[in-house]
Amino acid sequence: MKTKLNKLMLLIVFAVAAMNGQAAPKLEKDSVLKIAKEAYIYGLPLILTDLTRIGSGVPVNHFHHSNQFPDFRSRLVVRPNNDTFYSSAFLDLGAEPVVLSIPDSKERYFVVPLMDAWTNVFKSFGKRTTGTKAQTYVITGPKWKGILPAGIEEIKSPTDEVWIIGRYQVNSPEDGKTFVVPIQNKLTVTPLSKWSNTTAPAVASVTYSIESTAVIGDLKSKKLTVVEALNRLSVEQYFTYLNELLVKNPGLLADKKALVRFAKIGILPGKSFNLNQFSEDTRLVLNSLPVTLADELSKNQSFFRAKNDEKIDLTIGNYGTDYLKRGLIAYVGLGALNPEEAVYRSYSVDADNRPLEGKNKYLLHFDAGKLPPARAFWSVTLYDKDGYLVDNPIDRYAIGDRNDLKFNSDGSLDLYIQNQYPGADKKSNWLPAPIGNFNLSVRIYLPTDDFLHKEGSWVKPLLKKLQ
Repeated sequence: MKTKLNKLMLLIVFAVAAMNGQAAPKLEKDSVLKIAKEAYIYGLPLILTDLTRIGSGVPVNHFHHSNQFPDFRSRLVVRPNNDTFYSSAFLDLGAEPVVLSIPDSKERYFVVPLMDAWTNVFKSFGKRTTGTKAQTYVITGPKWKGILPAGIEEIKSPTDEVWIIGRYQVNSPEDGKTFVVPIQNKLTVTPLSKWSNTTAPAVASVTYSIESTAVIGDLKSKKLTVVEALNRLSVEQYFTYLNELLVKNPGLLADKKALVRFAKIGILPGKSFNLNQFSEDTRLVLNSLPVTLADELSKNQSFFRAKNDEKIDLTIGNYGTDYLKRGLIAYVGLGALNPEEAVYRSYSVDADNRPLEGKNKYLLHFDAGKLPPARAFWSVTLYDKDGYLVDNPIDRYAIGDRNDLKFNSDGSLDLYIQNQYPGADKKSNWLPAPIGNFNLSVRIYLPTDDFLHKEGSWVKPLLKKLQ
């Protein structure tokens, strides 16, 4: 792996050396803009993940366990779920491997996925894949070579930086406190030197250029969300930040052609991005790129559709060279699981293709025997237009099979999504909405094989506006 990565970086360096710093000004404005747009989208998962790390305030190679559900005040990540407690750790494998210890979950559903720096899920532990008994693994970086402790399985990461974002099923706040939290607290990561009681290698301190900016200060103090911080970065800050991150996390082998193309405008590991290399009119348009792309990404959420003929995208979590899909999912739902673990079905319009508004009343009806096909559990979560949970009088942010739902006499189920209180007889099935625009996410944990592989075996019902 090390040899292959070195060859990739050498190829890019040779390509740039051949340009000798003179190719960028000769590029036509449209070519520069096209490459810049592609490079911006390419870098989104890398930058959003690192901004999330910074915003979390948690040191690398340490777990942070969330021991309560997120609520309307939770702004670190977009589209948080209200089904599980999160356990998050940002790993840096550059100096040495890390030992991951997973406790016995006592048959409780959990998933501990490992995502590389580009948000590809390269390994997943949990009830579906490795069972619920205690497990121990050692995670090594792509360049690491050495002797590992006997009897511990090695997991080789494609990148030195890894994000673990584990989820443990929680059935109620009390269940979370008494059952889940004690399990979470036993989920740990330990540097190999500490695990084996040997001398720790020297760790080089890395500081990124944006860390002293007001944007990052506001992110750390929770004045900005991760996406808001992203959208505040100038194009020079963004691409310089990307170049700095590329030093630790060079692109994957499949990215070779894209990286050589990006190098033409100065996207190179460790290089400061300078707009002065371009003409004045090109600089003007490049400066507007973050705003333009933020608008495009917000509008390009193709999975928010009224139609119920959606196909399951089995590439989520393993994107290959589909940088647009990878960037879009990072932008609207960073940390998404692969479909074998969870499938997401979303709504931002009703059955008549009109945007959802809390001033209206909506009915989500499931026919008898047609509930979401989950082998673990399912839920419906409501978000505001920006992807955050909404304050409401009953502190209910999601509803699903772990709620005390009232079914109709024929076995069907009606869920009421509206701002106004629906009455005592419907309160158990009510998901409160804000006055303004909102959207819904249906999460199906451990979807059935038929749902995954037989098109049309289950389709989400249309969301109907009540008169």
